[in-house]
Amino acid sequence: MSAEARKSQLLRSAILAFSERGIGNANHADVAGLAGVSVPTTFHYFPTSEHLIEDVLKEVHRFLIEEIVASHFDKDISGVEAIESTLMQFCDAIDTHPAYIKIWLEWSVSIRGNIWEQYLTFYEHAQKAVKTILKRGVKDGSVKQDLDIDVSVRVVISLAHMIAQMKFAHTSRKAIGKTVHSLVDGYLAN
Repeated sequence: MSAEARKSQLLRSAILAFSERGIGNANHADVAGLAGVSVPTTFHYFPTSEHLIEDVLKEVHRFLIEEIVASHFDKDISGVEAIESTLMQFCDAIDTHPAYIKIWLEWSVSIRGNIWEQYLTFYEHAQKAVKTILKRGVKDGSVKQDLDIDVSVRVVISLAHMIAQMKFAHTSRKAIGKTVHSLVDGYLAN
């Protein structure tokens, strides 16, 4: 296996370990066990716990921004439809990528130290990405013209927490979709 492929394998295993044990509890031995490699191999690619945590959080950051939010930048739908679609894609990611969402959920409330600082960087990027979609909605007339975009961005991001709680409480996708539509339509739609 190439070094790049091994690191990718270890990162996937680390994501599983973090989702099962928690950001502060998973360790190199957990990753090695899931990957079927020795603990020294894991340390070779992630020399410290800080490196391991940082790389896992970077991957969760990348997934949420690039694969969920940014994937709606160029879609040929209105801004309001793009926000709703983004939120429902996040809902679906709870089924397709549950480890990522579990880590994000824990990360979003880990308000101490470097982990929180990393979350604030993610949050800033998430705000910029959602703002891009909302500004498009203002331009296309689907988003209310008088909304405070900065406040609206934070509201949209907070809906992800609601969706995660509903989904992990076994609420159906249909019920979540109705809730998201009602909130987006009532708050954002022109």
